[in-house]
Amino acid sequence: MDDFYADVLDHVGRTPREFGSVHLHAEPVSRDPLGQATAVVWLQAAFEPLAATPSTVRVMGRQKQGPAQRMLGQFPLPPLAGGRVVRWRLPLELPPEFDEVHFQVESHLHPDAGRVRPAWKLFDTLEIPKESDMKAVSGEVSMGVDLGESLFNSMLSGGLSLSTYVAIGPQASPGSMAVKRHAAATLPTAFIAAVVDGPVEPLSDLHCELVWEPGMALPTASAAPSWGTEPTPARAPRALNPFRTCYTCGFEGPRAAYERATICPQCDAAWM
Repeated sequence: MDDFYADVLDHVGRTPREFGSVHLHAEPVSRDPLGQATAVVWLQAAFEPLAATPSTVRVMGRQKQGPAQRMLGQFPLPPLAGGRVVRWRLPLELPPEFDEVHFQVESHLHPDAGRVRPAWKLFDTLEIPKESDMKAVSGEVSMGVDLGESLFNSMLSGGLSLSTYVAIGPQASPGSMAVKRHAAATLPTAFIAAVVDGPVEPLSDLHCELVWEPGMALPTASAAPSWGTEPTPARAPRALNPFRTCYTCGFEGPRAAYERATICPQCDAAWM
């Protein structure tokens, strides 16, 4: 990992999803009463060299609770070679019936590509059931360490979990364990951003802003879009749980590691 570029999107609290050779994070899309909207997308390459075929993103307006959908545009991604991290703004026309915007990335890997940033998101993980859920088939004494088939993917996603056991009495045979597939296997094929009604800064064309490239100092961890943010309302101080939990998929991680994450790093649900 010493040869990886800095994981800038995670550093500034924009938890990315990995699509092909690209890491992407989309902020909630702002829309005014006339249907004019602005999408803000953060991008960085996960592999180099980049493929000769340009990567693109298809932007789709959708209903969360309905069948309506419409393509709002398809755009070639801005240059990301050399470790560049960009913040990209796209002007859109977004009808009022849509309350979600899906960013569908098409990005291919170069045959000689190598990873230049840590992997994000688990694509397929097998979960071993608890011992109490296993079917007892023998009475031997055993002890050891459980290593699930997802160990490799878990290491790539920034976590490693080992569980030791000492068991006396009935044991479960490998064939009797009801191994289930983790929810990460059903991740959406697009990055889903909510639509927020409110004022929109006029934007006549695509606008790409360089956030970071090798040789630059990392942006501040609380970096926010320079085109305007609403002040955070004051809240009474409260004791913080040392862990953050996703109530959609059950993922739990240390608050120190996931303090700035806005979506669950495992299932993409909004993380409040």
